[in-house]
Amino acid sequence: MSIKYELIKFIARACGFKNWGNKSPKELIKCMKGYNAKNTIPDIQDSEFDIDRIEIMGCPVIRMIHKHKTDKANLFLIGGGMVRAPRPASIKKALKIAKESGVDLYIPYYPLCTDYPISKAYEMVFATYKKMLENYDANNISFLGTSSGGSLALGLIAYINAGHEVPMPRHIIAISPGTCVVANEEWKRMQELDQKDLLVSANYMKTAADILRHGDSSVPDYMIYTQTGDFTGCPKVTFMYGTDETLFAVAPSFATAMNKYGVAYDMIIGEGLFHCYPVFPIVKEAIEGYNQMIELLKA
Repeated sequence: MSIKYELIKFIARACGFKNWGNKSPKELIKCMKGYNAKNTIPDIQDSEFDIDRIEIMGCPVIRMIHKHKTDKANLFLIGGGMVRAPRPASIKKALKIAKESGVDLYIPYYPLCTDYPISKAYEMVFATYKKMLENYDANNISFLGTSSGGSLALGLIAYINAGHEVPMPRHIIAISPGTCVVANEEWKRMQELDQKDLLVSANYMKTAADILRHGDSSVPDYMIYTQTGDFTGCPKVTFMYGTDETLFAVAPSFATAMNKYGVAYDMIIGEGLFHCYPVFPIVKEAIEGYNQMIELLKA
């Protein structure tokens, strides 16, 4: 590993970046509500794009549309543990991704579990996808999700199969999908990986179920434990994980689910790398993952 990466790991551990995950659900929700209240949606412009903001179910969706028309689009679901809204830096990064991939981007600020059960997020994200289908053929739409957004991207397939019939997208790129653990084997692996992870606490992935349900016992299990969903008819999925993240513990369960439903999939594994490394190409070890992600979006 590079000296820069080793230094970043040292700083991350010294600063306790993942201590947020050790808070109680009540404490975490209070903390994230304060953060989100101060967060802003950036007003960005670029000469190559028509960038605007629409509302779906009362939630903002940023659209980045190439002025040189393309028939390809991506639903970009930015994660945050279902409790944190996208940061302005994430939207600026999304613009870079749109430029380099050549696809139009739709970025929903979906309802968070600080105020709603996760089913509300599914409803809004699905409505965003339906909006995209008005302008793009499903065969030209991909889903890209990071962390909890990766889980949402995968879970939308189960949501469609639960009676919300629309055409399936072309491809799903799930980067470190943030799902809760449902099996003892997953939890055991996650505890072992917890010592290596710089950002995501195993404890949070064990207790997050209560936050995601937000007091609503009717929330379907697949929205909490995405690996248990119905993936019938699912398009090809590309998973991207780092070996040094707690969520890598669930990769075997996703592989089992894909095999069960006959889904074509790839597992791209970054040896020694961290949570969502492809969207954080801050060290040379992560740059390859970023480039792979861009090429997948272009395809």
